[in-house]
Amino acid sequence: MRFLTVPLVLLAVLLLPLPASAHNVLKSSDPADGATVSRLDRVTLTFDQPVRPDFAKLALTGPDGARYEAGLTVRDEIVTATVKPLPSGGVYVIGWQIVSNDGHPVTGTIRFTYTPSGGGTPTGAAATLAPAPGAVSAPIPAASGGSWVWGLLVFALLMLALSTWVLHRHESRPRRAGSTPPAHDRTLS
Repeated sequence: MRFLTVPLVLLAVLLLPLPASAHNVLKSSDPADGATVSRLDRVTLTFDQPVRPDFAKLALTGPDGARYEAGLTVRDEIVTATVKPLPSGGVYVIGWQIVSNDGHPVTGTIRFTYTPSGGGTPTGAAATLAPAPGAVSAPIPAASGGSWVWGLLVFALLMLALSTWVLHRHESRPRRAGSTPPAHDRTLS
């Protein structure tokens, strides 16, 4: 029975459900998705968890396909980008990408309409909701397939098998105080 106890306990520990590392979620944005604004000097995105600053990206693309973000700062769960002066009214797109604490990239877009003070509603090509092809050009890092988790699991199982083998060999040896194990007679009668 002791032979099975250690491997079963180790296996139970390995298979216990661990808390999932959830991806970051965008809680709010300024401007909000679908909003109409008459003035814009910065874009603010608020997430539910702190953002890794070295992987945060944001692109503000205008109806003409040009980019208008100037600088990006990250403080905990808040990502802020300053905005260059917008030349004309129309639909603008904020494309963002962050890397969650679990290492997976999370992306999204926010569309809003910019109507300069005293301007009317956008018309023609400026009213379209789709950005120009290739407008949001921030490179997206390759997502990890989680192969390191499988490698860790295989390593743990190999260690479990090795410890089981060692314990089995240890248990099969005779235990006599002060005596050596008997020699095995291999002669055939």
